[in-house]
Amino acid sequence: MKKTLSFLLSLFTILTISISPVLATDSKTVIPFDLYSTVYNYGEAVDKIVLDTTDLSIDETSLTTDMFKVYATATTPYTDKDIVDMIEADGLVHCGTYENVERVIDQINFLDGKIILNLNTVKDGSGQSTLDFTANFETLKGCNLSLDISYRIELTKPLKLSDGTEIESTNLEFKQNENIHNNEIEKFTAGEYGGLKYQLYTPENDGNNHPLIVWLHGGGESGYKGILYNNVSQLKANRGAVTFTTDEAQNIFGGAYVLAPQVPDEWSDHLQDTKSLIDKIIADYQIDKNRVYVYGCSAGGYMTLDLVVHNPGFFAAAVATCPAIDQSNINTYGEGRKITDEELLSIKNTPLWLVQAKNDGTVKYEESALRVYNLLKDYNPNVILTTYDNVQIGDEIYSGGHESWVYTALNMPEYNGEHVWQWTARQILTSQQVPATEIQKPNDINSVNAVKTDDSSIPELYLLMLSISSTFMIWYTSKKFVKNI
Repeated sequence: MKKTLSFLLSLFTILTISISPVLATDSKTVIPFDLYSTVYNYGEAVDKIVLDTTDLSIDETSLTTDMFKVYATATTPYTDKDIVDMIEADGLVHCGTYENVERVIDQINFLDGKIILNLNTVKDGSGQSTLDFTANFETLKGCNLSLDISYRIELTKPLKLSDGTEIESTNLEFKQNENIHNNEIEKFTAGEYGGLKYQLYTPENDGNNHPLIVWLHGGGESGYKGILYNNVSQLKANRGAVTFTTDEAQNIFGGAYVLAPQVPDEWSDHLQDTKSLIDKIIADYQIDKNRVYVYGCSAGGYMTLDLVVHNPGFFAAAVATCPAIDQSNINTYGEGRKITDEELLSIKNTPLWLVQAKNDGTVKYEESALRVYNLLKDYNPNVILTTYDNVQIGDEIYSGGHESWVYTALNMPEYNGEHVWQWTARQILTSQQVPATEIQKPNDINSVNAVKTDDSSIPELYLLMLSISSTFMIWYTSKKFVKNI
């Protein structure tokens, strides 16, 4: 009986140790920790470490930021020889890896028995990014790749417990758990259809149909030759997709699905694939077909316009930010396939909002947003162009001027007191949004008046007055006729 009891006690002790967050191995106490990240305007960054000390009874009052040292390392996971050889042969350079970069701890908190280290995170900060921009800067080919990220934590002074005892740094070991937690990214579900990978956010099911927002990423978030293809960069590189899952956006749109495809190489090769994916999502979910909206930036802005051109009467509204339709980018990313003036003029009945900075050094403003606006302003009463001199949000300065999608993701573009998200949510597909017939090209398309046009159509006004007059005359004549009878 004693042997049985001794065995059970030993087994219980082993099980208790094995499931405890704080482990004792080789006389050291092991504290597991998790990394947390946020998608900022400039991309995803690790900004928090949570140490699971729930079994240690920490003296909260003794915790200070200077008692921990944090070092970050990021390496490429693409070590397969064939991939390495391809990267080298194509002249791609890893720009996002880093090693043993010390992270600054801004603040330390203690919640539910866990120590939380809040890390300093700023635009262009070292050792914080989760993406590796890998590119050939001569051919301008490349993309954002995933990184393997590891953190090392050191204790500079003993960890004090609530009973007054201390654990020396030599008796502590910190062990990183797998994965990086991101509350916004985790709202999405990954999928693949028709050759395209995608991420989908689904709003709360209330039994009603909801709008669909399609976000088309820029060229830097695409895959590379269909081989380096991670299906996360389109969520991590900027806030373009995740911003629509925020409470603010969801309230404005009344609950919306958010679809973020990732193209394996170039958008221009996947026009039909993208449309087929959108059709599939609409067929499989409770989506209001009259409220399908498409947003896109840079190369995704190109694809936004291309989708609207080739699918008239399908989208209730489109928002194209710094659309890469200038000839330089077409030659680089579109394999020479330009969206013609005639095609752009066919966007007659689809509400369109264009956004771009005038100092955009990647996509020429005059050949992209301004070109589209000048072509459409005399024919589409619902075309708006918002321009900025540069791209700057507070202390964040984007010197290249290309990142105007930051404004769109913050719902900053405004016209007549209405912001771009509210304007989008108000658009509903109508029977008038049908394919445009032959349109006479305007004589003067060189105006730089970058505002929404509000000119009334004189012929339409005349027909309306004629219709009202005719109706009145018929009513009046019939009334006299009845009276005479």
